[in-house]
Amino acid sequence: MLGKYDYKQAEKRIAELWNKEKIYDFDEKSDKPVYAIDTPPPTISGRLHIGHLFGLAQHDSMVRYKRMRGYNIFYPIGLDNNGLPTEILVEKEHNVVAEKLGREKFIELVEKTKEKYEEEYKSVFHALALSVDWSLLYTTMSKDVRIASQLSFMELYKMGRAYRKETPTLWCPKDRTAVSQMELEDKSENTKFVYIRFDKDVEIATTRPELLPAIVAIFVNPEDKKREKLVGKMVEVPLFGNEVKVIADQRVDPAKGTGMVMCCTFGDQTDIEWYKAYNLELRMAIDDSGRMTVEGYKGMKPKEAREKIVDELRKGGYVLKEQEIEHDTKIHERCKHEIEFIVKEQWYIRYLDLKDELLRLGAQLKWHPEYMHHRYDNWVQNLQWDWGISRQRFFGIPFPVWYCKSCGEVRLAEKEQLPVNPLVDKPKLKCEKCGSAEFVPEADVLDTWATSSLTPLINAHWATDGKYMDKIYPMSLRTQGHDIITFWLFTTIVKSYLHTKKLPWADVMINGHGLDPHGKPMHKSLGNIIDAVGTLEKYGADSVRYWAASSNLGEEASFQEKDMTSAQRLANKLWNVAKFIDQNCKDFGGQPKEIDRWITARALYVLKDVTALFEDFNYAGAKRAAEEFFWFFSDNYLEFVKYRIYGKDTSANFTLGHVFLLTLKMLAPVMPFVTEEIYQNLFRDKLDKAVSIHVSAWPTFDKKWVDENSLKQGDAAQKVIEYVRQWKHNNKMALNAELAELVVSADLGDTAADVAGAMNVKKMTKGQGSQKIPDTDISVEITGS
Repeated sequence: MLGKYDYKQAEKRIAELWNKEKIYDFDEKSDKPVYAIDTPPPTISGRLHIGHLFGLAQHDSMVRYKRMRGYNIFYPIGLDNNGLPTEILVEKEHNVVAEKLGREKFIELVEKTKEKYEEEYKSVFHALALSVDWSLLYTTMSKDVRIASQLSFMELYKMGRAYRKETPTLWCPKDRTAVSQMELEDKSENTKFVYIRFDKDVEIATTRPELLPAIVAIFVNPEDKKREKLVGKMVEVPLFGNEVKVIADQRVDPAKGTGMVMCCTFGDQTDIEWYKAYNLELRMAIDDSGRMTVEGYKGMKPKEAREKIVDELRKGGYVLKEQEIEHDTKIHERCKHEIEFIVKEQWYIRYLDLKDELLRLGAQLKWHPEYMHHRYDNWVQNLQWDWGISRQRFFGIPFPVWYCKSCGEVRLAEKEQLPVNPLVDKPKLKCEKCGSAEFVPEADVLDTWATSSLTPLINAHWATDGKYMDKIYPMSLRTQGHDIITFWLFTTIVKSYLHTKKLPWADVMINGHGLDPHGKPMHKSLGNIIDAVGTLEKYGADSVRYWAASSNLGEEASFQEKDMTSAQRLANKLWNVAKFIDQNCKDFGGQPKEIDRWITARALYVLKDVTALFEDFNYAGAKRAAEEFFWFFSDNYLEFVKYRIYGKDTSANFTLGHVFLLTLKMLAPVMPFVTEEIYQNLFRDKLDKAVSIHVSAWPTFDKKWVDENSLKQGDAAQKVIEYVRQWKHNNKMALNAELAELVVSADLGDTAADVAGAMNVKKMTKGQGSQKIPDTDISVEITGS
């Protein structure tokens, strides 16, 4: 006999069952078709909040559906403990600075700290009921992953794709590391356009007067007749006294500012292009700590120097006017600090020449939702730099590289040496160029995305034994958030194409984000974090998953208590229906009647819709349709047949059992715990032999169970019962109060008996009545007892 549903006890008990039966493990011997999922390895960057679970729950609903469709699911999970976010976490948590602590001690501290968070992450993902194969767990600093990352670099180097160059580099002064274009964000801020007079002919408007000491040229448009006489002229820079040349170039917009532009080393991408195109002098005014290097301003932050320089320009009579504007600035997406351009020797992956090929590959993918494809295309079309992969951090995967101490030649590690740490290990061979045996190790580490971009190949064991290459690669599905289309999705396509000439997956599923109750992104600095652990304990996994599945794919959703309440109400109603069936149905035999055939047909048509919605990755639509049907089933059919059940008539048992089980299966991908608990108590080894509802077969639409006449008559009967219920309510009668006669104009067929039984009618008559049921062509006449 079923008691009260306690989700805390049920979730623990069901999780133990899943682990014991290993129902989520990939079956290497199965001949079922494989469905392989490439999941985002969550970054170890602090405690998880409810927003982190939003996309994961959506992804898992789709995977559970595919498992029930008969696929052999390959569903790994990774943890990204490699790179800047993890280092920042450690620095904040232990109040240390990596550079001051030293490489070895800092790495030891990272190792200890990350282990604590890794255990917490795994615990939360278990609690959320992620149906991953935990035997496939990997971390981005594990041995096999380090081998894959280093081998990838070595192959790209041999292809001529990886190269090292001293060049202006995107640099984050706060994190003291190079960053790539994909790690930038635009920040809009209020600033000033300062109009500066250089001489009587030259006036320049700039938002960065602090770069005046870094000016190396002035540019005008060659078609600007007003200024063509200035081309070739030498102009003195105010305050600093050096002279620079005026050069004509098409990239100058004559309508912007004064139509004249100062070229500094470096303020933006155009400065870099001019510097290279015209072989200009290098004058750096800002160092890699983000401080000024120029006498008189040395050690100042750029904004402090800006104020001082503008004040001195005003005093010297050089400022013509100052205009308040809104200006977009490039910032580092991690720390939100403004980016500078610093000249550094860095490693890059060359891919700008692949733009057309990358666009073609993107067009071959099936995007869910489709509109996310545009974000990918826009990114590829606007690429300006090759991919910078050098990072000046301590905790990361080292480059498998040394440099000859005599001639500077690059010496790669041998494949059998991998994974290698060049700071500790030595090359096996001498320098190929000069024969020297002395080498200098590369101290930088690889960008974390240079590793994460290999996840399909990592899961396939590409770099080691190739165990799964033929079985799972290319993978079936990539799941991820829309914010990392330009990071993870794009770079994975790049790496997979360069290494295998294949797309890494067939479909991509792009989720939006879970927000706070006010629609704001959750950040510790904003104080609006909703803790994942606490929320799961308070409401249970099914409630959190219900909230996530209520939002359409790709859209954001704020966390609302009402969604938790709705989920708990649904779970309790499912349980109460299960209790009713458990208490009143000894078995699921019986010969169905007309109203039973009606609800069966209704259920099958809903199943058809739910299946189509899941196939289209519309888990939200599938959940809504399944839930709406359940409430219809419990509020209508169950009430219609109670009189039979209470009267010991078992004719409804077959339909009650089969339709309720079908309903549970439609809801199982979204609410795995309550559906499993009911399945185990009510249906396992009775209506289904599967060890778990989650490895049971997805129901199929069978036309033989659809009687169109029963559908028509059942719909009419449902409208009549609904009307009579309301009539009794309006007349302050109990729902089970007897009625002498009910006249109905519609042909109810055999459902008339269930109308009479459900509404306690002594006599049913077919004929015209004086009362018309709204929104139908049915009329009735009701006679009380």
